[in-house]
Amino acid sequence: MDTIFSSASNSQKSAIKVFRVSGSKTKKIPKIFSFKPTPPRVASLRKIYDQNHKIIDNALIIYFPGPNTVTGEDVIELHIHGSIVIEKKIYDVLTKLKGFRIAARGEFTKRAFLNGILDLTQAEGLNDLINSETENQHKLSMSQYEGVLSKKIYSWRDEVIWLLSKLEALIDFSDEELPKELEQTFNLKVLKILRDMKKSLKYSNYGERIRNGFVITILGRPNVGKSSLINYLSDKKAAIVTDEAGTTRDIIEVIMDFEGFPVILNDTAGIRSTKSEAERIGIKRAIEKAELSDIILILSDNEDFTYPEIKSTCKKILVHTKSDIKILPNKGILNISIKDNIGIDKLIKVIVSHLKSLAPKQDALLTRKRHIEAIKRSIYALNDMQKFDLNVNPEIASENLRIVAKEIGSMTNIIDVEEILDDIFSSFCIGK
Repeated sequence: MDTIFSSASNSQKSAIKVFRVSGSKTKKIPKIFSFKPTPPRVASLRKIYDQNHKIIDNALIIYFPGPNTVTGEDVIELHIHGSIVIEKKIYDVLTKLKGFRIAARGEFTKRAFLNGILDLTQAEGLNDLINSETENQHKLSMSQYEGVLSKKIYSWRDEVIWLLSKLEALIDFSDEELPKELEQTFNLKVLKILRDMKKSLKYSNYGERIRNGFVITILGRPNVGKSSLINYLSDKKAAIVTDEAGTTRDIIEVIMDFEGFPVILNDTAGIRSTKSEAERIGIKRAIEKAELSDIILILSDNEDFTYPEIKSTCKKILVHTKSDIKILPNKGILNISIKDNIGIDKLIKVIVSHLKSLAPKQDALLTRKRHIEAIKRSIYALNDMQKFDLNVNPEIASENLRIVAKEIGSMTNIIDVEEILDDIFSSFCIGK
């Protein structure tokens, strides 16, 4: 396998850049750059040279011998000065060497996975951690990177392997039946796994929303202040604001951070009867977007907040936008004024309070569609298994458990059939 290398920093000028090399030929780096080898895991100051023995930089070198490294291989890091020229000279030297090549996107993490340093969910968590932009995204991605979700998946895996080993033994000794106590334990374990998976599935939407953003759609008649509100909250002119009705015809999205919650705020076309085909399309899109939202802000400059077109059961917040002119006494209505900066902080607090109320009490959250689909297929297989008598149709139950094992395994890695065999031999006197 090739030894890979790449800058671990961005391509711009900076005070320091980290250049990383990983692979079996990493130990040749001192000879390649003509510097004295460094002791493992000790930062050592060295002059590094090109192949013509011209100095490239004075850098800190750290050598990490495998397998206890970020990739599971020998790794060396060059902490160089952040010059683009220095970085280019290092690339020039290494690209000319046989067995060395530039790392592909994510290849260091991929090697960590292949070498058993990370599982798939941890690798995904690491990627999310790097891309996190809000406090809650950071918290969730760090949790996943540290293996909280993995532990949950492995606990399901252990239970499924135990169940499968007992069924495999029953199939091998088909003239015997499962003892009543074992059959009862078997059924209780299946029910426990089902409950746990259904609970995780229930809260999967929250995990996805923390990762991708909660959707908040602003609805209202033309000229009630929808675009003004989104511009105020985003502190930039994201939407065109004029006195002309029907200015907004397509959906305008603004990504924001509401006290640690990632939010996608949608400005939409004003809802009204119109002869304009373009405006009708905009209104249709507004309603469709609202139906898929987590929160709908319904804006009005009077007391009309009725929109029979909206069938969504999501949280709806009624907002009166002209409180500088008139205050509506209804306790269910938030009074705001963008002109006089009235009620905006309270509106944000109401939104954040609702988002906090959605948070589950468990940390192991499914964050991706592939997680959700794997759990759905596992639940289907477990439900199907319960239709059959274990003593009469152990083969069918066993096949369903294999499906569950495969689906769970796909979330982190692949379950080895040897684990099932090992469990059988350790639990039953097969060789008797």
